[in-house]
Amino acid sequence: MQKDIKELKSYKLIQAIATIMDRYYVDPLLGLVPTVGDAVTSLLTLPYLYFSVFKLRSIPLTLALLCNMLIDFAMGVIPFWIGDILDFFNHSYVKNYRLITGYVEGDDEMIKSVDRRAWWMAALIAVLCVLIWLLIKFAVWAWDWLIGLF
Repeated sequence: MQKDIKELKSYKLIQAIATIMDRYYVDPLLGLVPTVGDAVTSLLTLPYLYFSVFKLRSIPLTLALLCNMLIDFAMGVIPFWIGDILDFFNHSYVKNYRLITGYVEGDDEMIKSVDRRAWWMAALIAVLCVLIWLLIKFAVWAWDWLIGLF
């Protein structure tokens, strides 16, 4: 089954996205483009969720992937290029690809770790959603303040 899953187009797609976005630093470069960059990078996380939900059928894995994605998005929302700088060091696509690979290869230790932390991930997702909302409000305020200086 492991070989069959690794041959799926969706698996190859998430592998390619991880390579392009994190290893070639396209994710933080796209983040430099206001609004559009964050939207594009968020859309590129959807194949990971699709693979987790429909191919691996793991709710704990999906929660872990979503948590990593929201952390990456929250960093990208931090204004004044601080978030973009942080994004160079946070390789969420590679982290998520490794999590998926662990499930595909049957890494029991990693699977048990993700399963144990599922409730914490669910709670963290709720906190991250509130934090992202606050960061967006702050970014809009900071941008308006900056524009007001000129």
